[in-house]
Amino acid sequence: MRFAIALIAITNPAWAVCLPSEAAFMSCQIENSESVLRVCFTEHTAYYRFGALGQLPELELKESIETFDYTPWPGVGRAIWETVQFENNGYSYEVSAGFERMFDEEEYEDIPHRNFGGVRVTRGDEVITDLSCARETVDFTWDVALGEAKNNLGYVWDHLTREWNALPD
Repeated sequence: MRFAIALIAITNPAWAVCLPSEAAFMSCQIENSESVLRVCFTEHTAYYRFGALGQLPELELKESIETFDYTPWPGVGRAIWETVQFENNGYSYEVSAGFERMFDEEEYEDIPHRNFGGVRVTRGDEVITDLSCARETVDFTWDVALGEAKNNLGYVWDHLTREWNALPD
């Protein structure tokens, strides 16, 4: 029985954490749903996976890190957050993830589930769906790896214009 469970976890990307060659941006279970959301990346490719828990993804998108829309945390505010966006056949999938920071005399128990996230699907200006993650399931990996992947491909984030710019040759 243990072998069967391990085999399912290894062969099922929607249930497993990111693949061994990938880093995690975020993952969560959608609030009041059996669906899970994962965003993973390598140094050249970003992946969006969405589907029912324990099954193959209903939707899997991949995009080059070079053209991938990634907004790093601007460095201000109560929450640390970032967004990524995937495009597919006229639809945009904007995934956000973050966590609330503690200030002054706050204790962890004051806000037990500080992480948050979700996905907003749009087509043009029309919001198709806006799904929130169950806060207790959000795993947001906030680090510099995704920004470094963009930097390594010759792009730098401009905090004033809030866009990635190609470095001059």
